[in-house]
Amino acid sequence: MTRYREQIFPAAAEALWLVFLFLDLTRMADSTPVKFAAICLCLATACTGAVSLDGRLVALALGFTVGSDWFLLVRDDHYLLGLALFSVVQLLYALRLLRLRGNRLCPWGLALRLAALAAGALPGRRDPVVGLSVFYFANLAVNTAEAFSLHPFDRKQRRFAFGLLLFVGCDLCVGGWNLGLFPAFTRVGMWFFYLPSQVLIVLSQRLKGESP
Repeated sequence: MTRYREQIFPAAAEALWLVFLFLDLTRMADSTPVKFAAICLCLATACTGAVSLDGRLVALALGFTVGSDWFLLVRDDHYLLGLALFSVVQLLYALRLLRLRGNRLCPWGLALRLAALAAGALPGRRDPVVGLSVFYFANLAVNTAEAFSLHPFDRKQRRFAFGLLLFVGCDLCVGGWNLGLFPAFTRVGMWFFYLPSQVLIVLSQRLKGESP
C-alpha cells in the first residue's frame, strides 16, 4: 500500500493532470470527465488511508470535495450547495488542525474565523452565494496560515500546508475568472493548482501508528 500511495497514485494523478491541462490549453475536447476522474482518484486513495482518525477526517473531507465538484464542475449548477459542501471541507480541515495541535485552540485563528463568519453574513443577506464564498475562502485562508504555523520539519504537515496553499491558488484563479481578470491564465490555472493541492492533502494523511 505504501508503494501505491507514494509512487503509483502520484504518477496516475500527474498523468491525468497533464491530460486535462493539454485539453484545456488546446481546447481539443472537454476536460471535465478527466478532471472529475482525477478528483475521484484522490478520494479513492484517501479511503485507503482511512485507518486512523486523521486518515478518516481527510477521507471524509475528500468525500465532500467530490460532492462539491459534482455540482460546481460536472453539473455546473447548484452553486450554493457546492459552496456549502466546500465550506464543510474547510471546517473538517479546521478540526484536523485542532487535532494536529494536540486539541489546543489557536486564538488568532479562532478570531479570524469569527470575523469570516461576520464578513460573510453581511453580503449573504442579499446574495447567499457571495456570502458563503467569503466565509469559505476566509476559512481556507485561515486553515492555510494555521497549517504553516505547525511543525515545519514534519513532512506530512508540510504536505498539508502546501496542499492548502495550492488550494488558495486555485480559488484565486476561480475568483479572477469570475471577475474577468487574466482569463487566459485563470481558466487553466484553476485546475493547474487544484489537483496538486488535493494530491498533497491525501499524501498528508497520518496512517495507523502515526501520531497524532
